[in-house]
Amino acid sequence: MQLPEIKDTYYEDVEVGDEIPEISIGPLSHTQFLFIASSHHDWYPGHHDVEYAREQGLPDIFMNATWQHALFQRVLCAWAGPNAIPRRIKYRMGKPIVRFDIVKARGVVTGKRIEKDECLVDLDIWLDKQDVDKVTKGSATVVLPSKG
Repeated sequence: MQLPEIKDTYYEDVEVGDEIPEISIGPLSHTQFLFIASSHHDWYPGHHDVEYAREQGLPDIFMNATWQHALFQRVLCAWAGPNAIPRRIKYRMGKPIVRFDIVKARGVVTGKRIEKDECLVDLDIWLDKQDVDKVTKGSATVVLPSKG
């Protein structure tokens, strides 16, 4: 996975409509699914057993919600920098992310405001696959450092 350079993003430098740098991962291997299921203690068979997943009408084993949440955290923190705080992340999963998919985490700034001395930036966030846009859609609020 190619990650952006680590640097702070300052509140004053952000504009509504700015796209944040995407993070891409994949093609996802069976081994990665097993590692994720193991590390999250999520042994639902649809996350690691191909036969079971297909018997349930799915195309293949699929990634769990915790992995998708972590990918959102990673793209937000890579953009915002080490002195930012992800305050809120909400999302709704749509189409499953399955073996061999290539996933891109993306986002765009939708608002900014100052509340209780915190510089808050709101974003729409989503995950795209190689063949489908916005398989998981959500929103986030990040506290950014200020130059002032």
